[in-house]
Amino acid sequence: MIKILITGASGYIGSSLYFHLKRKYKILAIDKNKNSFFKIKLCNLLNQKKIEKLLKEFKPNTIVHLAGQSLVDETIGKKKYYDNNCKATKNLIHAMKKNNIKNIIYSSTAAVYKYKNTKLKENDVLIPKSTYAKSKLFSEKIITKSKINYLIMRFFNACSALDKPLVIGELHNPETHLIPTLIYKNLFKKKMYIYGNDYNTSDGTCVRDYIHVKDICEAISKSIVYLEKKSSRSSILNIGTSYNYSIKKIISIVEKITKIKSLLYFKKKRKGDTDTLICDNTRAYKLLKWKPKNSNIKKIIVDEIRWIRFFSKRGIVRKFKNYF
Repeated sequence: MIKILITGASGYIGSSLYFHLKRKYKILAIDKNKNSFFKIKLCNLLNQKKIEKLLKEFKPNTIVHLAGQSLVDETIGKKKYYDNNCKATKNLIHAMKKNNIKNIIYSSTAAVYKYKNTKLKENDVLIPKSTYAKSKLFSEKIITKSKINYLIMRFFNACSALDKPLVIGELHNPETHLIPTLIYKNLFKKKMYIYGNDYNTSDGTCVRDYIHVKDICEAISKSIVYLEKKSSRSSILNIGTSYNYSIKKIISIVEKITKIKSLLYFKKKRKGDTDTLICDNTRAYKLLKWKPKNSNIKKIIVDEIRWIRFFSKRGIVRKFKNYF
């Protein structure tokens, strides 16, 4: 049986991916944090000896590298981004070479691109603005120079939740992402602050490309199969939908589904936020025969509502950074 090692397995995408793959592959899930849903092997990628030992013992065919400092927050020290993203990736690549492990799938971000108001392609200009995006691009370069087979996936706006084999989704502390924030605050009738209604878009609010986490898991699943082929070639892929929705449009759809009016307030837009961020996913289709099948915006919203109700019944309260 093919063996897959998932780093960052306690995270949002990592947890979802574990359940998406576990019936098909033998999986070792590692993270520096525990997980209440399944068994995790505790390992910090900054511990070079421990990761080398784990790879030697498990001998995975492919590593799905999801671990990293993912919160986009410029108040977080640059060293933390460097350690958890760049240094951790260096350590992992070193351990892979030492143990003759050939394949890696790496989760990067669309934030590495220079802004433009048309669909982004993989060969477009890269000018990351945030420390987070800079650290992800630096990690990409570590991998591309390693001579290890790779697929680097630049995710656009991951969102929503799995509903099978169990309900599992996004629960950051604090939550900073748009979709879970909008829906949670609508359902619980809390004030919602939107930063900017004067962008160069049809309704003045930011336009983004939102992809269901289930489609991300399926893209990774197809990537595993692809890298097992002797003819496979390393590549960088955009993983998004090529569809786009403004914040106001999403709020309107949420209100129609929940039949609850949002308590919406607008503030001055934040420095660094761009008008649009939309994906061209042509290369991913050509290479993997992958298409996003679950990213209809209504399904994204309905699945997120199911997840919110699931954890709310268990007394869990979502906490927020003052972003929305």
